[in-house]
Amino acid sequence: MPIAAAAYRSRTGRSCARFDESLPNGIAVRYVAHGEKPAIRNLREKFAAALNRGQFWKSVPTRSVALFYMAIFSLFATLGFLDLLMRTVRLHGMHIVLGVLLSGGFAALFAVAALRRKYVFMLPIAVIMVAASLWVSRAYRNEEALVPKGSELGAQLQLLGMGGVVTLSLAYTFFLLFFSREGERYFRTHSEIVLARELHQALVPAVQQTIGDFEIYGASIPSGEVGGDLVDLVAHGDEWTAYVADVSGHGIAPGVLMAMFKASIRTRILADSDGAGLLEGVHQTLYPLKTSNMFVTAGLLHWDAGRMDLSLAGHPALVLYRCASRDICEYAPTDLPIGILPEQSFTSREIECLPGDILLLLTDGITEAANRAGDELGIEPIKSGLQQWAELPLPEIFGNLREQALRFGKQQDDQTMLLVRRLKG
Repeated sequence: MPIAAAAYRSRTGRSCARFDESLPNGIAVRYVAHGEKPAIRNLREKFAAALNRGQFWKSVPTRSVALFYMAIFSLFATLGFLDLLMRTVRLHGMHIVLGVLLSGGFAALFAVAALRRKYVFMLPIAVIMVAASLWVSRAYRNEEALVPKGSELGAQLQLLGMGGVVTLSLAYTFFLLFFSREGERYFRTHSEIVLARELHQALVPAVQQTIGDFEIYGASIPSGEVGGDLVDLVAHGDEWTAYVADVSGHGIAPGVLMAMFKASIRTRILADSDGAGLLEGVHQTLYPLKTSNMFVTAGLLHWDAGRMDLSLAGHPALVLYRCASRDICEYAPTDLPIGILPEQSFTSREIECLPGDILLLLTDGITEAANRAGDELGIEPIKSGLQQWAELPLPEIFGNLREQALRFGKQQDDQTMLLVRRLKG
């Protein structure tokens, strides 16, 4: 769990304190970092672990918690059967039902109180359980004995029944220990993933803006908790830079590299870099920081003083819809992805974008959507769809193109698109 530092020194200068802000409900645990007694430290750690377990159970879906309660009921219902087995009498049917329900039901109630941390109800539940058990025993005390008292068979059934009760109780205890330890480990991992997902959502919001003669819309839909795709727009007056990037791989590591890429590219845009020089600077920054098997493909559009420049670093081709002729053309990538070689150069080229034209940059999560036969969607259906829906608002074009990909095959990779339309008149 991340620990937020709020360290300070006391007037004596001998110790400092820290607050654990990762605990639920804003609880902060203050402890002395230097000179802390082991007993106090162990107590604090156990307290924090108990709070983490409580937070873990709050994060478990309701259906999964219901399954856990059913498992508790079934396990302790087995103890009820063993208890009845040791009685060696002719059991009434209702006696069996009540014995099993009492054994499993009260165990489930104890579990509910423990998980909801309603410990004040533990004692009343225990009192009611004892009272109900005494009532059932008294109600059926005159049942006919099937085995004579003191017989070897009766003693054997008692011994085996007690053995079953002990071993099942031990099994339950060991399972609780296992789930407690694994639950804490899962919660730590789950918290990191949640944090990374929130970071991704903050770093990759949908882009929708009108700047001068251009309408711009872009969004990224991750395939998992954390995506490696990026869509962004940086504007200064009528000058703007919009880009799409795709970090290789899936999970937290690509998400971290994606955040570094965005920080680097925005810093350089604000420093008046553009096009090929921008990508070269980003490459020089990221190459020493990434692992050898990671790289970034990027497509970048830059508009300034009536000129549109395109840079493609190993990225899928730019698709351009020409409004006047209603045809489609592509601009293929000319450079390697960022991060392939220690030293790389990148190029940019001017493209013509007339009123009504639409520019589309996308990631391969769209074109590589595959059906059950393993066939990929490809770029042709995307081009046809862009022609068909060119008159619609950009968000609707985005939605229709993605829906087309989803109908073809299940999403397996992040799906990102950037649409730029030059407004008419």
